[in-house]
Amino acid sequence: MAALREWVLGTQRVSLESSDVLWATVRGTFSEEEARQLTVLLQEQYAELGRPYYLVVDLGGSMGPVAEETAQSVAPRKLLAEHVRPEWFQAIVFFGGKRSQREVLQALVVALQFTGRIRLEARFLETRKEAREWLEAHRQQHTPPPAEPLP
Repeated sequence: MAALREWVLGTQRVSLESSDVLWATVRGTFSEEEARQLTVLLQEQYAELGRPYYLVVDLGGSMGPVAEETAQSVAPRKLLAEHVRPEWFQAIVFFGGKRSQREVLQALVVALQFTGRIRLEARFLETRKEAREWLEAHRQQHTPPPAEPLP
């Protein structure tokens, strides 16, 4: 599907696929500046749309957490945990990546649970196809019914 809008944050790419779906493709590791830019972008999308949206994250090209923790590798995750709000999202879907990446992201999701007033729904899947299928099923289950005609 063609993107309505695209952003490039260093080596990371984000695209608005439809009015309620934002796709992020992670390549390499996030710098602190890229994490800051992503946080601003996520908040701006929430403000522009006026409602929660889906975030789908392709981890296939990311390097994941480094074996030796450094301040440089921890800072972007800390920034995201402190500034991203669960109420911005209908749900977040992660696919691809390594087990260690998923564990770090699960910890980040748990941290986000404590910052908001709502529960953040997150799914960890293997493939883009599974992510699309889950997204479509979730959208169908959570689409409000059409408005009743006025008498």
